[in-house]
Amino acid sequence: LEPAPAPSPRSPLAPEPAHPMAPATFTAACPLGLQSRLVFGAALSAAPLAAPLLSGSQQTAAYAVGVFGILSFLRSLYKAALTAYAFAWTPRIGRLTAPLLPKYSFSEDGSFYNADGAPADVVARRKKGFAYLADTFAKLSEGGNVAKLNAVIKEGLSDIRFTDTNRVPFPFQAVVRSRLNISTAVTKSEGPWLVDANGAKALDVSGSYGVNVCGYDRYKQFAKQGLAAIQDLGPNVLGPLHPVIAPVLSGLREVSGLEEVSFHMSGTEAVMCAVRLARFNTRRPLVVQFSGAYHGWWDGVQPGPGSERPVGDVLNLKDMNPASLALIRARASEIACVLVSPLQGLNPNNSPPSDLVLMDSKMRQAEESVRLYTAWLKQLRETCTQAGVPLLFDEVYTGFRMAPGGAQAFYGVQADFVVYGKTLGGGMPCGVVCGRRELMRRFDPTRPLRVAYVIGTFSAAPLTLGCIAAFLEWLQSDAGKKEYATAQTATDDFITRTNKALIAEGLPLRLQNLTTVWTVLFTCPGRYHWLFQYYLRAEGVALSWVGTGRCLFSLDFAPKDYEALETKLIAAARRMRDDGWWYAGVSSKQIKRRMGLEFAKQVFGLGDKPKTV
Repeated sequence: LEPAPAPSPRSPLAPEPAHPMAPATFTAACPLGLQSRLVFGAALSAAPLAAPLLSGSQQTAAYAVGVFGILSFLRSLYKAALTAYAFAWTPRIGRLTAPLLPKYSFSEDGSFYNADGAPADVVARRKKGFAYLADTFAKLSEGGNVAKLNAVIKEGLSDIRFTDTNRVPFPFQAVVRSRLNISTAVTKSEGPWLVDANGAKALDVSGSYGVNVCGYDRYKQFAKQGLAAIQDLGPNVLGPLHPVIAPVLSGLREVSGLEEVSFHMSGTEAVMCAVRLARFNTRRPLVVQFSGAYHGWWDGVQPGPGSERPVGDVLNLKDMNPASLALIRARASEIACVLVSPLQGLNPNNSPPSDLVLMDSKMRQAEESVRLYTAWLKQLRETCTQAGVPLLFDEVYTGFRMAPGGAQAFYGVQADFVVYGKTLGGGMPCGVVCGRRELMRRFDPTRPLRVAYVIGTFSAAPLTLGCIAAFLEWLQSDAGKKEYATAQTATDDFITRTNKALIAEGLPLRLQNLTTVWTVLFTCPGRYHWLFQYYLRAEGVALSWVGTGRCLFSLDFAPKDYEALETKLIAAARRMRDDGWWYAGVSSKQIKRRMGLEFAKQVFGLGDKPKTV
């Protein structure tokens, strides 16, 4: 194979480095953790107490040790206080309280329809509206084959039980599961439309969890091209490398602006690799990440609910906060890398918009969000450079969606590691780590028994490489770059046009976007926002039931598809309003108070009778 060429510093796909990258050598962390250093400093500061028992130079030494101990203690105390101030405590509190909150369920003759204290006439409208949803989904699920298929899936697929739990707040789950039968099986795609086994079509804005950037038809083509490229070798010849890896390596190095590449099978796996390599090559234990960001299901980057393994080596900090930058500088010698999800520019310091937690929302202009977040990332890059801490961009979701060059190109910031996945596979599962050469090393050149074991059976599998090559070829074409610009303009126009229509109709929701990623925010408090996903589904909109909480446009959306979605979204919102789910007679404080009373009633056995599901 010909060696892949080095990335061009003037590549139109690669980001222009806004700041020099972190140094090639790193200061290893102190073997004692911060708590141990506090104890150690406190112990040493007590040395002068022994001075009266000593004489001469021994007394002098005791006082010197005491001064050193006091200084060490104060320095460690400052770092501990700064950590407490910069730390985002909500995920930690959520993890601590999750085992304490008992399950309880509303009943239809209890609080299901008036959890917000709505009057009887509103409750009556809600009951009719819920019956409409139940009838609609029952008709969509009719037919022997569909019914049997759904039964098989629900009976044997564990993932479905999780998505059922995740998409509805737990007090409402029992009734929703018993009344709303959602079909999850589709048989084909036609542009951005999905077709189920009964022939019913739904306009897909799920983006397949971020995978579908180009449009489903194009991924079908990538798969054909990928298989054709490697068919003589076969898809499962592993170990030896097919020559198609050469253009893949050169393309990834060009896009990322980095020197080396490592292949994996998923975005989560790639994040695991990058974090392990950062720790190994810096000899530091801590990873910094920011509140609300999602970096895969690996428990090593989940400080909040979702994993119950204690995570003591992750600093989950406040996003866009000067205290976080100060902490990175102060504890740089302990930090292996700073992990960033560039999509947080849409909603810094918050998890993706979720009907599980959202009761009211603060609206901001997308342009303002991008401007502020760009300035923040450049500050973060500069801080990491000065502190000698590698910056890691998790572009599993944003890579090749925000721009042909990913979030690095979009924000104009060069990272030291970049993690890709999802759409890069051209329809195949994949994860990729791109990094600086000294950070990608998996062995210690001076300690032969010290290694970072990172490897996988299907890493760089021929079929995956063939599909990646097809995707990168399209990405680097003039036609591909033009499609990005066209989609950005079309998305902005859709958001503006639909928001005007929502305002004109007095509907309490607005849309907000970051490139082709968009989300729904509600302008009034309420406990039933989660139902909007069902009204959208009833209108023929396909959504992700679990994942980021965001919606996505693929580049194959045509003007007629945007118009169809606007019509469906307005119709769903109008129907939900008319069915009484957005009750105006309640405030956010009143809702929180009712939720507290519900919990208290449940503890004392006075609430709705719990149901086991």
